[in-house]
Parts: sequence; C-alpha cells; structure tokens
Amino acid sequence: MDVSVVFPVKNRASYVRKAVSTAYKAEGVKEVIIVDGGSTDGTVLEALKARAKTIIQSKLVYPGKGVAMRDGAYYASGDMVVFLDVDIKNLTPKFIEGLAEPITKGKAEFVKGCFEREAGRVTELVAKPLLKIFYPELANFRQPLSGEIAGLRKTFYDVEFEDGWGVDVGLLIDMHRLGRRVTEIDIGFKEHEMKSLPYLTDMAYQVADAILKRAVEDGRIRRRAAGTRLRAIVERV
Repeated sequence: MDVSVVFPVKNRASYVRKAVSTAYKAEGVKEVIIVDGGSTDGTVLEALKARAKTIIQSKLVYPGKGVAMRDGAYYASGDMVVFLDVDIKNLTPKFIEGLAEPITKGKAEFVKGCFEREAGRVTELVAKPLLKIFYPELANFRQPLSGEIAGLRKTFYDVEFEDGWGVDVGLLIDMHRLGRRVTEIDIGFKEHEMKSLPYLTDMAYQVADAILKRAVEDGRIRRRAAGTRLRAIVERV
C-alpha cells in the first residue's frame, strides 16, 4: 500500500529538510507533500531542495491548517495519507510506520496518534468535555486534537475539513459518523513546540465550534444552546 505523507506548514524552514528526509525513509512512502500556507522565511525553497512535492494552499487564511490538509489529501496519489506536524523535533520513520500499520493490516480506516506528553489546555478544557457530552463513544481518545493522522485516501473525500484548528477533531467525528473504523495508537514520546498562550482562545473557539456544529447537525443539542455553550467555553479558557 503506497503512502503519501503530508506536512501542512507555514514559516518552518528550519524543520523542512529533516522532516522530508525522515518521511522518505519510512516503509511504503512514495511521496512527501509540503502544503505551504504563505511562508516568508524560505520554507518553500527548502521543501523543493528536499525533493518534496510542494504546493501553496488554496485559501490563505489564518490558521489554515485544515485548508492545507484538505489540499494535501486531494493532491496525494497514495492509497493512504499520513498527516504530520513538520516541527516534531524527534520525528523518525517509525512515527509514520506506526500510524500506517493499523490501516495496512486492515484493522482501521482512520488512525489518530497519541503520544507521551501532558495533554494541552484546549484538549482538557474543551475537546474532551464536549466529546464526553455529545460523542461519548469517542470519549476514550486520549488526544483527540492530535495532528498525527492516517487514513485511506478515499475516505478523506467524504468528510469536511475545517479551515483551522478544528480540523483534527472534526475529522475524527466525521469518520465516526460515516461508520469508518477509527482507532488511536500510541506513537511514543513527541518533542514538539507547544502553542503559545495568545493562540489558545482562537484554538478553543474553533475546536468547540467544530464539535458543537456537528452535534447540532446530529440533533444532540439545539443551535441556540450550542451558541451559548460555545461562548461560555471560550471565556473559561
């Protein structure tokens, strides 16, 4: 099964070459795709030097992680797509191989990676409580906001990619709603840059909005009540 590895990036020139080189060493990887969100620091040049397929995301919004992931999935040609953050400092081929294994063995169609690190504030205060209330069948996921994701390429054509930070949990819920086989695997220790405090309010809003929007669609909460809950959550973070 051929694997396409997609890195959504913006201004991460110092990480690109190592990340691309590492991804190419993983078993089954046929291509590495850098989807750039309008970098100004030479990220695109570094990606081209590293022999990555390089594209500029179709909608330059901030944050545009979800846009980049969607474009990467559509641009990919592998049977499977693996999404990773480019700034994982201890990235190894085993990260990719571990995410891909449940799909390769036919045990899952969509995989979320969890890792050995204290969960972030938005995960603990926003994502997990909302999932427990509205999607208790997904409440056992340790890190629902993890950006380490693998899935059969064709499955990504059937889901909605949120533009920003809500994309990771949105994909998890959508795959579950479609009846895809979803699982979470431990990929070990992850050394990664944490989001700074100014990002947290925007991130909390977008994550909560992605969950509550789907809960409204599924009849699990009324729209007006969802709006009230969304405002309360953002004020708490």
